[in-house]
Amino acid sequence: MKKFIVGVAAAVILVLGAPAYAQDTQAPGYMIANYMITDQAVFQKYMDEAGPLAPKYGGKIIVFNLNADAVEGEPKSALAIAEFPSVADAERFYNSPEYTAAKQFRIASTEGSVVITQGFVPPA
Repeated sequence: MKKFIVGVAAAVILVLGAPAYAQDTQAPGYMIANYMITDQAVFQKYMDEAGPLAPKYGGKIIVFNLNADAVEGEPKSALAIAEFPSVADAERFYNSPEYTAAKQFRIASTEGSVVITQGFVPPA
């Protein structure tokens, strides 16, 4: 029993004394798109419809570059990153009726990928 109590006490000390990650800080969510535009006219329709939507979901465009230079691998030339307060907000944006209507133009006019991921929250 003494070993059990000592073990529990050690575990509590480790948990309470260990450097903690910022538990009160929610990690931001990011939507990262990397694509090559194959139809500029259709892509412009996407830009017209999708452009003003991110702020409605707490998001902001932090990177948008149609001619990004690859330094490794074979990524596509267009790169866009939108930051949201959380992954849930990014997913809400991506699955919203407004963005669902707009993304059909991106899908029809580009080749590439879109990723939604949690951002890094540094240790406190």
